[in-house]
Amino acid sequence: MIFYNCEIIFKCLLDEDSELFEERRPPWRNGHGNHFWPEDTIQEFNSALVESESEKVAMLIYEAKTDKEFDLVVAVNLMERLTPARLLKIFKQYLKEEIFEYELHDVKIKTLKEITPFQASKLLGLADKNRHITFNVDWNRLGIFGNDEFSLNYFRNGDFNVQDGLIDSAALTYRAAIAQAKKLMLDKSFLDELKRIYTSEHPKKFAGLPIHYVLKVKNSQGVKQMIQLLCQALYTNHRIVGRTINRINEITERAHHDCDIDAVFEQSAGNTMIIEMRGSSEDHMNYASGYHMVVNEFSSQIKSHQHNTLFILVEESDNPGFAPKLISAVQEDIHLIELKEGAGNRAVALEYLKKLAVEGNLTSYSDADFEQALGTDSTFRPSDINRIYESMRRDNLRNNIYTAYKNVSQFRIDTSKIAVNDAYSALQEMIGLTDVKKLLEQIVANFKIQKARSSMGLNQQRMSMHMVFTGNPGTAKTTVSRLFAQILSKEGILDSGNYVECGRADLIGEYVGQTAPKVRHRFREAKGGILMIDEAYSLVDHWKGAYGDEALSTIVQEMENNRDDTIVIFCGYPDKMKDFIERNEGLRSRIAFQIDFPDYKADELVGILKLFVKNDGYEITPEIESKCREIFVKAAQKKDFGNGRFVRNLWEQAKLKQSSRICAENVGKEISREEIIALKPEDFDVNIAEKFSSRGNAIGFAR
Repeated sequence: MIFYNCEIIFKCLLDEDSELFEERRPPWRNGHGNHFWPEDTIQEFNSALVESESEKVAMLIYEAKTDKEFDLVVAVNLMERLTPARLLKIFKQYLKEEIFEYELHDVKIKTLKEITPFQASKLLGLADKNRHITFNVDWNRLGIFGNDEFSLNYFRNGDFNVQDGLIDSAALTYRAAIAQAKKLMLDKSFLDELKRIYTSEHPKKFAGLPIHYVLKVKNSQGVKQMIQLLCQALYTNHRIVGRTINRINEITERAHHDCDIDAVFEQSAGNTMIIEMRGSSEDHMNYASGYHMVVNEFSSQIKSHQHNTLFILVEESDNPGFAPKLISAVQEDIHLIELKEGAGNRAVALEYLKKLAVEGNLTSYSDADFEQALGTDSTFRPSDINRIYESMRRDNLRNNIYTAYKNVSQFRIDTSKIAVNDAYSALQEMIGLTDVKKLLEQIVANFKIQKARSSMGLNQQRMSMHMVFTGNPGTAKTTVSRLFAQILSKEGILDSGNYVECGRADLIGEYVGQTAPKVRHRFREAKGGILMIDEAYSLVDHWKGAYGDEALSTIVQEMENNRDDTIVIFCGYPDKMKDFIERNEGLRSRIAFQIDFPDYKADELVGILKLFVKNDGYEITPEIESKCREIFVKAAQKKDFGNGRFVRNLWEQAKLKQSSRICAENVGKEISREEIIALKPEDFDVNIAEKFSSRGNAIGFAR
C-alpha cells in the first residue's frame, strides 16, 4: 500500500442567494470570511470516496482549511506510481454527483506527496477529530482493497515494533551509487548488486520482484545507510513502486497469528519491508520452540507477498536469533541474494566517520579527535564506525552541551550475564554424547525438584552440585559445560548464566599470598553460574605445601561456601583426573557427579563433518563420506587422536585444498557458484591420520 497526502483546490460557484446555500449554510466562518463546509457535507463526500469500487484507490478528506480547498489522505493499491493527473481523474469520478450539486469547478491538484503509513494513521486521526469520519467511512474498520480489515493500528502492537521512513526521491546515478557504496565500505557483493540494478537490459517500469535480500552484518549499527542506498538505487530504476520502508524488529515469541501481522504485511505492498531476525530482548523460555510459530507465520507471509513487496532479511552475526530458521523456511520459494557489509582501511574509515559527524552536526571534534576515536586498529567494518560515531555523539552531549554532567560518574550494572538463545536445543543437536545428554537431563530434573521442594517448605536433601567432566581431547567437554551453564540459568536453578573458564595460570600466584585471592576472585566472577577449571590436574605440584596445594585448599573452601549458587566443573583427561581427585579428600567428597565423555565413533565423526560442511555452505557427496569414514577409523587407532578437533582440522585443510584446486582449474575463467560449494574426494587428505602416534592404553575412570 502506498499512501499520499494531497491538497485539492477548486472554485465554488454556489452563492449566498441560492436555496442550496441556505440548506447547507456553514455553521461558522473563519476570520477572513471564508465559508467552511458543514460536517455532514464532508461526511457525505468521504462516504462517496470510500464506497467507490471503480479503482484501487481510496481517498478520505481529513481537513477542509477553506471552502475552496480539501486536504486528503490517499491509499493506493496499484503497482504503479500515482500521478496528479491520474488522481484528479479518479477524484472527479468518485465525486461526480457531489461536484455537480455543489458546483465545484476548476478542480486541481495543488500538491501530491508520498507519506508513510504512520503519517497516514495520524491524518486519519485528524479526520476523526474533525468529525469527518463516521461509522460508515472508518478505514480502520472497513475492508477496502479486498482486505478484511484496513488497519494502521499495528504501530501500537506489543509483540513487535514497526518503524517506517521514506527513501530519498532524488534520482541516483550508477556512478554516485558506487561512490557512496565505497564510502560506506560496502562489500563486493553489494557493488555487484548495484551493477545488476543499473543494467540497461532491465525494463524501466515495475514488472515484479525477481529477487529479495539477506543482509548479513555484525550488528544493527549502520544498517540504515546500507538499506537507504540499496532502496534508492532500486527506486531510481523502477524496481520498487513506493518509497516507504517498513522496518519490523523486536519480534517476540508471541508475534504470530495476529491480525496486526497481517495488516503490516498487507500495508507494505509496493514498498520495502525489513525484518530484523534477532528477535526481542525479552527473556525467552525456549528460543527455538518459541520462535517456531513466528517462523511459520513470517515465512507464509513472505511467500504470499513476494511479488509486490521487497523483503530485506537482516541477520546479525552477534545475535542471529531465528535467522537461520526463517531463511531456511523461505529459500526454496523465493530467490535470495546475500549482501554483506564490507571492510575498509583506516583512511576510508576516517572519512566515513567524518561524514557521519557532519551529518550529525558534531562540529566540536578535530582531526586528532577522530584519529583517537579510531584507536589503533587498521581495518574497520561499517558497523564499527557507526558504533564509534554513536559513542562520540553521546560524549558530545555530555561534554559540550549539557556540561553539568561532564564529570558525573556513570552508573553500571553487571553485564556478565549471558543471553541464552537455544542452549538446550544446541545440546540435543550435538552429535553423539547420548549417555552424557541423558545424565545431564537427570541432573537438571533433580535440581528442579529439589528447588520445588524447597519452595513448598518440604524436606529436601541438601546436595552438592559440583562435577567432573573427563574425556580425551576434542570430546566436547568445554562446549557442553558452556551450554549446561545456560540451561541451568534458564531453568532458574542458578541465578545467572555466568560461565568462567580458567586454568592453572588463572589460579596460581607468582608469590606467596597471591594464590588464595586469585581463586576467590574467579569464584566471584562465576557467582550464580559455573566455574570451569580446565586441565585441573595441572594444579597438583610434585611436592607438598606448594602453591598448587594452596590453590586446591582454597578451591575446596570456596566450593563449600558457594555450594548453593555456584557449580565447579573440573575438566581433564580420564587417567590424570583420577589422580587429581584422589589427591584431596575434601575435594572428592564434594563432587556429586562424574561424567565421562567417550571418544567419537567413526559414524559420529562423519556426522560432525557433515555439520561443519552444512554450516559453512558446502555440499558433500556419499563418496566423500565413505572416504572420510575410512580416515576416521584409521585415525581413531592413534594416540592423541583429537576426536572433534581432528574433524575440524581435516575440514579446514579440505577447504584450503578445494580453494587451491578451483583456482588452478579456472585460470582466467569465471568461477560458478556450483564449483565453489562442491567438494571432491581428493580435497580430503587421506594421510592426515599418519600424523598421530599409536595410542597407548588409557586408564578408565569409573562413575
